[in-house]
Amino acid sequence: MVRRKKRAGRFLFGIFILLLVIIGAAVWFVYPTQSLDMRYRSVDFKDKLMTMVSNRDTRMLLSTEEVGELSKKNMVKYISTHNLGVEITGADFTMNGTTMTAHMNGKWGIVPFGAVLRFQMSAEGSHLYLTHQSTTIRGVEVPQNLFQLEPIQVLLKDYLPDLVTVNNVKFLSDGLELNFTMDWMSIPSLFK
Repeated sequence: MVRRKKRAGRFLFGIFILLLVIIGAAVWFVYPTQSLDMRYRSVDFKDKLMTMVSNRDTRMLLSTEEVGELSKKNMVKYISTHNLGVEITGADFTMNGTTMTAHMNGKWGIVPFGAVLRFQMSAEGSHLYLTHQSTTIRGVEVPQNLFQLEPIQVLLKDYLPDLVTVNNVKFLSDGLELNFTMDWMSIPSLFK
């Protein structure tokens, strides 16, 4: 009888240790591999507009880094208005053609995690859309029924004066090309 109790106690203790090892491995697996934050740099559109005016060109180029910063800024807005079920603590956006990749850190309850989100970018007028395609953690796909974001919208018009209207957005390998219609009679108001 005493042997059975000892054997049962050892068995339960072994199961407890196995559960701790599995939980520890799972936490290690999802733990972030890089340090990220939610700070972003503002993109200076005024200098770009002044260059456009001085060159009498109706095109503006945004680098991949600038598009990444705009995406991060709009992700911060998105997070403030949507309940994601997780807390996002850091992000870094990288653009490649029409694909935007976001390396993100967050917390699910008290468990920190790192994930990679892929977005397909599209444009309509002065609206830039980032449509969530997939989420992976260390290369393992997270099912979309567990985590899926609505499209994130970047309103380019919010960063531009009223005298310019975005006609077309062209995706380049090294950024975006914005084509504008300008109210040339209102240009002196830029210099005030």
